[in-house]
Amino acid sequence: MTHRTALPAKRPSAALLAGLCAALAGLFSLPAQAQRWQLDYRVHVGGVAVLDARAELTLTEDRYSVQVNAATDGFLGRLFPWETQSLSVGTVRPDGVAPIRHTQSGVLRGSPRTVTLDYGPDGSVRTQVSPPPEEEDRDPVPENLTRQTRDPLSGVLDMLMAGLHGEGCQRTVPIYDGRRRYDMIFADRGMTMVGASRHSVFAGAARQCRVSHKPIAGYERTPRQAFWQRGGGREERPPVDLWIAPVEGAGPPLPVRLETDSGFGGVVIHLTAARKTDQTAERPAPP
Repeated sequence: MTHRTALPAKRPSAALLAGLCAALAGLFSLPAQAQRWQLDYRVHVGGVAVLDARAELTLTEDRYSVQVNAATDGFLGRLFPWETQSLSVGTVRPDGVAPIRHTQSGVLRGSPRTVTLDYGPDGSVRTQVSPPPEEEDRDPVPENLTRQTRDPLSGVLDMLMAGLHGEGCQRTVPIYDGRRRYDMIFADRGMTMVGASRHSVFAGAARQCRVSHKPIAGYERTPRQAFWQRGGGREERPPVDLWIAPVEGAGPPLPVRLETDSGFGGVVIHLTAARKTDQTAERPAPP
């Protein structure tokens, strides 16, 4: 859920990747049968389509699986080849979601990058990451800061499940992505209208959620300017605005649009297709 264009060397994961999966699990009630949603998105930067992404959610009464695949497209893909695959698997509990495993793999300018996070019942997180922090001029995140955290996909899912109990988008979620520790701060902006667009399958009323990023640990000692920055400080990451709404009748709210800013122009993620299938009550595949 999500991802920007990855123009610079810095991996563009956090808010956009999460945004691609936002509201996927915002079901009005948990299904007796497994439900699977497949959502396709196209990312535009400065009005130019640069990246395609697909998000898939499988949800049962007590298990979830969220997967996001994304890659740069067209001319940009030839200049700045980048692709990523992320998968989160966990359990659904009355007090929210509990991740079991998160994996992320990708290739940035020919260099492979991988993360595996395994979660213990006590809130501990076992991390396997390549390349290691010392090869990226960053300090490892202290173990005490990783406890009781969520991976980016599970973190957004956790916020949305809480929203089913009337909390809306308002929530702060501690995130650890295997390299960095940060907070995702969600603010409910109320209901607004999403205008019709030839790029999107959705138009109409949607709930707007603003997502901000608070860095805590694990960042490069000498930050390189990422494509979304106009200055040099890591705290200058602009907020992300996410719109959530059902796309068919009384179905679950899904991410229908996402907007943010960058040094290359406005970033807009459009929902280009949404498909839903019901299955027998089988659990998402274990990691």
